[in-house]
Amino acid sequence: MTSRGRVRTSSNSLDPNEDPVSGLERVFSNSNLEQVARQRRRQEEQLLFSRQLAESDRTDSHEALSARYESLNYEVSENRLYRDAEKKPSHQLTLWRISRNRWFVCFLIGVFTGLVAAFIDIMVHYSKDVKFSWILKYLISKCSEEQRGTTAGCMWTVMIAWIGYNCVLVTIAAVLVIFVAPIAGGSGIPQIKCYLNGIAIPEVRSALNHFISIVVKVVRLKTLVSKAIGVACSVGGGLCAGKEGPMIHSGAAVGAGVSQGKSYSLGIDFGLFKEFRNDRERRDFVSAGAAAGVAAAFGAPIGGVLFSLEEGASFWNQNLTWRMFFSAMISSFTVNLILSWFNGKSGWLSWTGLANFGVFENKDYNIWEIPLFLLIGVIGGCLGALFNYLNTRLTEFRKKYVSSKFGRLFECLLVAAISGFLAFLTIFAIDDCQPIGANPTATSTQINQMWCKKGEYSAVASLFFQNPEESVKSLFHSPINSFGVTTLIIFGIEYFFLTLWTFGISVPSGVFIPAILTGAAWGRLFGIFVERLFPSVTGIDPGKYALAGAAAQLGGVVRMTISLTAIIMEATKDITFGLPIMLVLMVTKWVGDMFNEGLYDSHIDLAEVPILGWNPPKMSRNILADRVMRKDVVALERRERVSRIVEILRSTLHHGFPVVDRIEESPYESLPDYGRLKGYILRSQLFKLLENRIFEEEESSSAVLPNDFYECQDDDDQMKSLADLGLTQYDESCWLDIEPYMHPHPHRVPLNTSLPFIFRLFRGLGLRYLFVVNDDNHLRGVITRKDVARFRERRRNHEYHVDELYISES
Repeated sequence: MTSRGRVRTSSNSLDPNEDPVSGLERVFSNSNLEQVARQRRRQEEQLLFSRQLAESDRTDSHEALSARYESLNYEVSENRLYRDAEKKPSHQLTLWRISRNRWFVCFLIGVFTGLVAAFIDIMVHYSKDVKFSWILKYLISKCSEEQRGTTAGCMWTVMIAWIGYNCVLVTIAAVLVIFVAPIAGGSGIPQIKCYLNGIAIPEVRSALNHFISIVVKVVRLKTLVSKAIGVACSVGGGLCAGKEGPMIHSGAAVGAGVSQGKSYSLGIDFGLFKEFRNDRERRDFVSAGAAAGVAAAFGAPIGGVLFSLEEGASFWNQNLTWRMFFSAMISSFTVNLILSWFNGKSGWLSWTGLANFGVFENKDYNIWEIPLFLLIGVIGGCLGALFNYLNTRLTEFRKKYVSSKFGRLFECLLVAAISGFLAFLTIFAIDDCQPIGANPTATSTQINQMWCKKGEYSAVASLFFQNPEESVKSLFHSPINSFGVTTLIIFGIEYFFLTLWTFGISVPSGVFIPAILTGAAWGRLFGIFVERLFPSVTGIDPGKYALAGAAAQLGGVVRMTISLTAIIMEATKDITFGLPIMLVLMVTKWVGDMFNEGLYDSHIDLAEVPILGWNPPKMSRNILADRVMRKDVVALERRERVSRIVEILRSTLHHGFPVVDRIEESPYESLPDYGRLKGYILRSQLFKLLENRIFEEEESSSAVLPNDFYECQDDDDQMKSLADLGLTQYDESCWLDIEPYMHPHPHRVPLNTSLPFIFRLFRGLGLRYLFVVNDDNHLRGVITRKDVARFRERRRNHEYHVDELYISES
C-alpha cells in the first residue's frame, strides 16, 4: 500500500525481505483470525441490538428516535478568517457595535412581543362581545319567559347559533395550522424547548423522493402570524385553550425574526444584524423572546426569565440573563400601555398582561393549614400524572388513526361542537341560579341570566360563558356561597376531560389557563369542604384553596416549580402566598414524577426528538465511545478536487465533514483508513466556497480569500442545490484548499471515553459533532446528538436500566 511515494506495511501485507512461503502463511493466518474475530463481533452486536430492541418493544410503543432531526451548530468555527478578523483596525468598533445591537434587538423583541400579545387580547375581546352581546343575550332576549329552561325551539336556536359561531372561529384556527403552518399547532413550548436544547425542528419535504430539504420553521414570520390569529380564534371559539402558553412560542418567533434582519417567509432581506445570523446568537434571542412572551402573558417579567432558564434555555450566562430580563420588562410595559389605553385607562401601567387574576383581600393563613396545602399538592400530582397519561395515549391514537388533513379538521370541529353542547347541557341540567347581588365581585359580563328567572343569574353560566381568565378570577375571589358543590364537581370533571381532548388537536392552544381553571374548581371545592369540616374556625377562604389547587393542577401537568411560583406571585401581585405555593408545587412535582414525565417532555418523546436531559443515564459508565460512535464517516483531505467534493455533497446528507491528513484504503474493513484529524468543515461552508469559486487551478497555487468573513459561516438559509451553482467541467477539475476555512481544533475523545463524559460534553458545550480518535489521533468515528440520545434511562422493577433506542428513518 503506497501513499505519496511511501511504502506502508502491516501484519496483513508481505514484507519484501521475508521468505514468500512463510509470508503467505502468516498473512493467511492473520487474515483468517481477524475475519473470524470480525464476524464474531458483528454477531454479538446484532444479538445485543435485537435483544434490546425486543425489550424496548415490550416496554413502550414509541421507543425510537427520528432521523429527520438535526442539531443546531453552536460552536464557533475558529478558522483562519476568524483569527484574521481580530487583526483588522475596525475590530474594536465592530465589538462595540455588536454589543449595542444586542441590546437594541432585545428592546425590539420586547416591543413586538407586547404588540402581538395586545393584538391577541383585543381580538379575543371583540370575539367575546360578538358571542355574549350579539348572539347569547340578544337571542335569549327573544325567547319568552315560558320558553326559557325548556326544550323549546327558541332555546335550540340559541345553542345552534352559539355552536355555529364557535365552529367558524375554530375552522379558521385549524386551517391556519393544517394548511399554512403546521408547526404553529399546540402551545409550541415543546418545540421551543427542543430548539433551545440544540435541535432544529424541521419540516421535511421531498421532491420526487430524491431530494430532501430541511428548513427550520419553528421561528418564522408565517408561524408567528398563524399562531397569533389561530390562538385568538381558538380561545374565541370556546375551546378549553389558553392564549398564554402560545405567547411563549410567539415571543420566541419574534426573537428569531427580529434578530435576523430579514424575513424568510416574505423573502425580504433588510441587510440588518448580519452578525447575528448564526445558530448561537439566534438561540440567545429566542431565549429572550420566550421570556418576553411569559412577561406579556402574565405580567411576570421575573417569572419569564425564570421560565426561560428552567424550562427552555440549555445554555446561558450572566449577560444573557440581564438581556432576557430587559426584553421581559419592555414586553410587559408595552402590553400594559396598549391594554390600558384600549380599556379607557391610558397610562395605567399596573395591568397584569393577558391574564388578570385579581388581588386577594384575605391574605391570612395559619400553620395548621400547611398540611392541607401539602394534601392539595398530592392531589395535584396525581391528577397531573393522570392527565399526562391519558393525553399521551390520546396523542398516540391520533398519530395512528387521525393523520389525514381533513380528519384533523373534522376532529377540531367535533371538539368545538361538543364543548359548546356540553356547556348548554350542563346549564340546563344544573339548577344553580343565584340572586343578583349575591356575588358583589361579579361584573356585568359575569352575570348571565340564561334559564334563570328575572333577578337571578346562572352561576354555571358564569364559568362556561366567559373567557377562561375571568372564570379563574371568579373562582379566586367570589364569596363562599357563590358556587354550589355540584356545580364545581361537574364543571371540574367536564373541563378536565375537555382540556385533555383539546390539547393536541390541530389548533394553536395552551394548557396553562385550562389547567389553572380546572385546579381552581377542585381547589375551591376543597376549601368548601374544609370550611364545613371546621365550621367554628374563622378566616377560611375558599379562594386561597382555589389558588393552591390551580398551582397544583398546572404544576402536576407541566412539572414547573421555581418559575411557576414566580409567575403566580407576579400575576396575583402578592408574595404572601409564596410559601404555600412553593410547597404545593414541590410536592406536586415529587408525586407526579413517581408516575410519568411532564406533559411537554411526554410530547417530545412521542415526536421522537433526540433531546438531551440535564443528566446522563444512570448505569451507563461502561458504555464507551467505540459503542456510541458511528464508523461510516466521510472525511476530506486538506486539499481536494472540486469534483470529489461535489460527488460527496451529492451522495450524502451529512452536515459536516472531518478533515484528515490522509485517506487510504483499509486492509481490514470496507471503510477507508483515515489519518490524523486536522479539523472539520460544515456542509454549508463548502457550498459557500463552491458558490464563490474559491478554487486553485493547480495543487500548488493559492486562491484569493473572500473579503467577507461571514460568507463562510454556517446559517440555516436553505442552501442552493448543486445544479444552481452552475459548476462547469473546468471548475470540477480545480482544487479547493479547505485548510483556511476549516475549524482547526474540533472536540475529540479517545475510544475508551464513557457515555456520561460524552453526554456532559454535548449538554454543556452544545456540540453538534464529537470525533473519536485512537491513541495516534487517527480518526475512527463520529458521535452526533442522536448517537448520544438513543441511550435512555428507564426504571423497571425498582432498578435502573439503559435502553438503546433505534433510529427511525420515517
